Amino acid sequence: MSAMRGRKRDVGSGAERLPDLEFLALVRASLEAYAPGVTRGAELKGNSLVSPQGWVVGVTPPRHGGGHHYDLIAMPDVTIQPDVPCFFDCAVALSGDPRHAADAWTQTAGACLLELLDRRGRFAEHVEPGQARGFPGRHTITSGAIAFGLDPDENRRLQIALLEANVLQSVAGTFTSDLESPFFNGVKVFYGGRPGSMQAEIRVNGERHDAASAAMTALKLPEPATFAVARYYALLLPVPAGGEEPDYPATSLELDGEADHDARCACGGHPDPDHPGFDLALPHLIEELSDEERAQHVDVSTEAMIVARGIGNFLKVRLPVQLEDGRTVNYLAWLYVEAEVIEEVVDRVHDGTSSGHRFSGLFCNALGPWGEALLRAPVVAQGRPGSKPDAVGYFEVVESSDALLDKVLRDRWPAHYVLGDQDPFSVASSPVRED
Repeated sequence: MSAMRGRKRDVGSGAERLPDLEFLALVRASLEAYAPGVTRGAELKGNSLVSPQGWVVGVTPPRHGGGHHYDLIAMPDVTIQPDVPCFFDCAVALSGDPRHAADAWTQTAGACLLELLDRRGRFAEHVEPGQARGFPGRHTITSGAIAFGLDPDENRRLQIALLEANVLQSVAGTFTSDLESPFFNGVKVFYGGRPGSMQAEIRVNGERHDAASAAMTALKLPEPATFAVARYYALLLPVPAGGEEPDYPATSLELDGEADHDARCACGGHPDPDHPGFDLALPHLIEELSDEERAQHVDVSTEAMIVARGIGNFLKVRLPVQLEDGRTVNYLAWLYVEAEVIEEVVDRVHDGTSSGHRFSGLFCNALGPWGEALLRAPVVAQGRPGSKPDAVGYFEVVESSDALLDKVLRDRWPAHYVLGDQDPFSVASSPVRED
């Protein structure tokens, strides 16, 4: 499980609680920023965000909490009738800004929803029962831990403490018998407050579980020096008797274009003929680590950002390479950047001001025919507009002081040199022989 960077936030009163659909509009925007294309065609109806792919997120009547509290229900597959499988969570706008509540839900329970439907490890982590962080008898889909409060260092300390405590495995015996759903059970882990007044809480399928919460309290997690809270979410899926894959929903995200590339190359090794592209899964420095080393160092891991203690901070960007035939090959690759760069990029994405923003970094992938010669090349990236008003555009490499990378950007290249046998046009034009 990873930790996700939280922003320093002013905790206080703000606007009144939003109407359900207005809050769901914020959830839709947050989901779209987190996974571009995922809300395409989704509509706001009644008290729900309804996707044409068959998943729904709704706001339920408040079950507990104050005026800035939002209770949400996620239904991954509404085609299952009459009892639609669902899981519950809640989010609180501690700063008074409901966007923060929408983001907190998206990065935890929302990430689990996306991963349940995508199942490629792009939005949340899959953990088997026998693994170090596994839950007995269950396949776990777990989000990263997010934290927010008055001091970034204290937020960070709380995140790390929550992750290192391995809470769910530690308290599993207190609530395993209450995991009643044959599809999936949603579990929220929360820890936070002020010095001398900390709360440890575990909610199972939307309800506070007293025994599990008491067991978590007994773990004696460290207290922060000032107000801070941390949380993460997990879906626990029954494992079939034969050890096969869990019974996943029939629905899927069906992301297309750049958002639906395979971990290493676009379209699972079969690029689109007109718009070839390659999505590079990891920065070179992270790819060289063993699984054990990654688990030890990587604190944040999303589709767009990786933070690894003692190694560096990485952002995913687009690098366009022009071909002589007029096409453009888009590589989704990684840059090494300073922590301050990541913080500003995250803020600008959330505020809708990323387009036109520029930052510097070092190129962190071996690329196509140029290989490792491009590693550590200095580059400048710039935010591009999204493909539609509500979409978040990519940051794109626009210049480099490295002679070779500058040439990669400026020149037009033969298709066969860049794509080789992965060029669909080349494959399509090859003669077919019958034996």
